[in-house]
Amino acid sequence: MNKDLQNEFKLTYDKGDAWGSCMGWLFAVCDYLTFETDEIVPDHWHFKPSLFGANEDDYNYQTLKELDVPSEDVLHFGSLLVRFSEMLKRKGLDY
Repeated sequence: MNKDLQNEFKLTYDKGDAWGSCMGWLFAVCDYLTFETDEIVPDHWHFKPSLFGANEDDYNYQTLKELDVPSEDVLHFGSLLVRFSEMLKRKGLDY
């Protein structure tokens, strides 16, 4: 995984709200891929973009834009977040 993305996730990760941390990043990743790259968000991520565009005020979204990592790395990061969210669901930590 891209070290810059990994470091940013670690900086913003809230152990008391793992689901919120995961979803915050996953929404930012999906917005970024949809509105800033030519990548297509995989259907199994169940993301529906807002009619109003990306949430450009979101810290995670701004971070993705500032880091300017390759879109393939962002897509890979999103795949890891989806797997993490599925694990959290199995543990009953979603809401």
